Amino acid sequence: MFKKRITPFACIVISVLVCIVTCVGSAAILNNRHSAENNQLRQQTAGISGYIELINSMGDSADKYAKLSVLIDKLEQHYVNGYDESNLWDNIYKTLVMSIGDDYSRYFTAEEYNAMKSEDSGSFVGIGVHATFDVDAKGIYIFGVMPNSPAEKGGLLKGDIIVSADGVDATESNYYTMLDLIGGEAGTEVSLTVLRGEEKIDFTLIRSNIASENVIYEKLDDNVAYIRILSFSDETLTAQFTTAISKAQNDGCSRFIFDLRNNAGGFLEEICKTLDILLPEGPIINIVDKAGNITTRDSDANCIKAEKMVVLCNQSTASAAELFTAALRDYDLAEIVGVKTFGKGTMQTTYTLEDGSAIKMSTAFYNPPSNESYDGVGIIPDYEVKLDEKWESRFYKMPKEEDAQLQKAIELVTSTD
Repeated sequence: MFKKRITPFACIVISVLVCIVTCVGSAAILNNRHSAENNQLRQQTAGISGYIELINSMGDSADKYAKLSVLIDKLEQHYVNGYDESNLWDNIYKTLVMSIGDDYSRYFTAEEYNAMKSEDSGSFVGIGVHATFDVDAKGIYIFGVMPNSPAEKGGLLKGDIIVSADGVDATESNYYTMLDLIGGEAGTEVSLTVLRGEEKIDFTLIRSNIASENVIYEKLDDNVAYIRILSFSDETLTAQFTTAISKAQNDGCSRFIFDLRNNAGGFLEEICKTLDILLPEGPIINIVDKAGNITTRDSDANCIKAEKMVVLCNQSTASAAELFTAALRDYDLAEIVGVKTFGKGTMQTTYTLEDGSAIKMSTAFYNPPSNESYDGVGIIPDYEVKLDEKWESRFYKMPKEEDAQLQKAIELVTSTD
């Protein structure tokens, strides 16, 4: 089984959905052609002793594994303390993949992979807020509350700062531990203390299953639609994007600002289907595999009619989000505002193994429709606009009127030129 994505392994996006919704989804499925061999290997290497027996049975081909065999044998014979054998093997596998020197390749244990798949599905368990770390209050800053979520029903508001969860003070914990505390099982309670202005307010919410929200639409002045795409790593992303476009058109909008800032990318299928809504007939992406074979994904002739489009990007706009940016520019459909993007033009495929674990590795390069690859170099915007330094670490607290990049986008999209 494999999954294809075009998103950095290192999460460069500040924003997360509480209950740690990140970027996961599904693509195509293949039967494991080596299942019998994998099963035999797994059985033979069920323990360290089994591994040593396997190495000894391999004859001349065992040379490159001999040192590992010796090290493990020494551990069994002489190490004075006990150790977790399963953890030992997991770390060996992780180190093996890490050692190829690719930042985007990784080994997942079965537990890690199952957690990742559950985050992939377009839904999650939590309270339903978009949140990020607050550098001032050292808490969890809420920059969005999802409709009909426990957070909305319970009275949480955009701008609230979670400073305590189930009695654990945010200043005495770390960001991800706090997210774990806020997340949990559906139907269970979580007690929160929230800072609203100068007042601290206590809330008790019931966690529930919530549909992911990675596309946020807002009508600005005149006929301008502002659409923020948080991630392309969501099976329901295209449906969310289609809904946002429909709402914008129903509101009389014919000019669009797409905000891809801090979007780390996502899945091949979702970015292709999303761009198909915007692009005329022609190539969307050119994929180059290890053998140099080129596969082109095309859009059809059905696309929205827009007077003007602008894309916002920054140094954390990466991978699939860069493809979105580059494709619109290649077709002369949009102007780009912000700062140079991250620069990732490689695609990862995730292969599941017999025991439920998985390996994700870079398997292809990809290029935008007509221009050169931006891998390692990024995309330089048409209009380079930097934010005031104080907002760089407070991005989601930034008022619209102080968002220099957004203001430039509004200027461009509303101009009559």
